[in-house]
Amino acid sequence: MPDAEGAGRYAAAVDDALDRLVDVGFEFGPDFAVHAPMTAETLVTLDRPDEVPSWIELNLRRRRSHDPPAPLEPIPDDDPVARRAALGDYRRVADWVAYFDRRLAEGPWRDVVVEWWPVLLDGAFAAFTHGLIRTAHAVRILRTAPKPSGLQLNELARGLAYWAARFTPVRGPGGAGGSGEVPVTMAARVPVARVPAALSELTVVNAGLYAGLAPRPPVPAVHTVTAPAAVRLVLPILPEEMWPAAYATAETLAAQVWAVSRGFAGRGVPLPEGEPPGVDLLVEEAVEIGEEHAIKLAEACRREYALRPDPRYLAAAHTLNVNCRHEGGL
Repeated sequence: MPDAEGAGRYAAAVDDALDRLVDVGFEFGPDFAVHAPMTAETLVTLDRPDEVPSWIELNLRRRRSHDPPAPLEPIPDDDPVARRAALGDYRRVADWVAYFDRRLAEGPWRDVVVEWWPVLLDGAFAAFTHGLIRTAHAVRILRTAPKPSGLQLNELARGLAYWAARFTPVRGPGGAGGSGEVPVTMAARVPVARVPAALSELTVVNAGLYAGLAPRPPVPAVHTVTAPAAVRLVLPILPEEMWPAAYATAETLAAQVWAVSRGFAGRGVPLPEGEPPGVDLLVEEAVEIGEEHAIKLAEACRREYALRPDPRYLAAAHTLNVNCRHEGGL
């Protein structure tokens, strides 16, 4: 975490980005998530706040978001059955935003996340894991900023609302639509104390698989790394008894992403001989390319590499950078 002065600069840059994005919808195609708030926060985390305004302008020209559905009816505070019925109904996304805005105005944001985490975790495949990932970026904002701003709290409300509105059950090894699919019920296979190390093992194995397979198109399988890495961003605010469930879901999410991604054909561009660039150069390359997944994967790999220095993280980020260049920035 940055010092107090750095945290203040971070918060100001994030607020500027969120203000620029206040009218942007959630998707730019059916179930294709808008990444701009997550990527803007990532650029600030990478200490590149000056890059954010021009990146947002270019991204919004490339990804014209659809207007979200208009509000239908309020999500009730006192009717859990009605709230459960509204999960997974994208027509209610504006209702969910209003609900979480209200809840976050009433009490500490951490309490709201802890209350809703186990509910939403069961639907963490939402929008191909982007409900979880957007929420995790919003949590990092609020953990880093000296004092929550209205824009920051609203971004958390939007992340939780998108997750709730696109709620999609996490399935077991049979994969999405497979005959062997089994809902995740939380068997705590990994003890609490082992969860951080287990997450490292999960992200590094998937980074290695990604680099080795170089899947084409290159983006979908990236989420086998970024979704588990997003879970780690939320762990510090969760009670430890929730950690095993978070890890088990991350593991199953990665398997589910692979199950879907392997439906695509082809390898990407073969990597050149030799070692991948160092982490700082990989970040520079991703920022230069400007593609949202390249930026987010480079930052996630940098973060995970700091905890466990393993070249597979570098290889994964390098693979995506190379294939983004080949695909013209996607």
